[in-house]
Amino acid sequence: MGKIIGFIPAKGISNRLPKKNKIVFLGKPLISWTLEAAAGSKFLDEIYVSTEDSEIKDISLKAGVRVIDRPLDLCQNDVGKQQVLEHALPRIEKECGSLDKNDIICMLQANSPEITSNKIDEAIGKVVFNREVFECISMNKYTLFTDGAIRVFKKHCLNNIGLGMYLSVVLTDYTDVHFESDLNKIEDSLIV
Repeated sequence: MGKIIGFIPAKGISNRLPKKNKIVFLGKPLISWTLEAAAGSKFLDEIYVSTEDSEIKDISLKAGVRVIDRPLDLCQNDVGKQQVLEHALPRIEKECGSLDKNDIICMLQANSPEITSNKIDEAIGKVVFNREVFECISMNKYTLFTDGAIRVFKKHCLNNIGLGMYLSVVLTDYTDVHFESDLNKIEDSLIV
């Protein structure tokens, strides 16, 4: 098994729910839920957070993960997660060594507090243990739309143009938090 890198894009700027990634939800910042789930994975070798925000940086460093300073031009609404990852990759490879085309990146969403270590490992396992799977995404089991929470892929998939043919899914019922009403909806399910 090659390297498996966790990557969490977590900007401080948010239009719909201001400062959503650091909003305190059930006693901890929203991003902390994802950081804790990532830390509990049995597969992740290193975890990185990409942010421009000093508070998110502090939260991440206290959680024991590495932080990549993201430039403001990569925090705009028209910038996708792939662009953010491409910016971070040279730093990741400098610190972890060059990533082989079959090394794995596990991209996790900072605003999905329902992510669990088990679901992360299930998605990684589908890519690691099945030679016919290059990517695995989390998909809502009720809507059958991706929820954006988990995306695991071999590094060479970053260069793919067109449709992914070797794709698998893990079924979830996660909420992609964008509004306060989203937090209210999931609050009961996360109280332990």
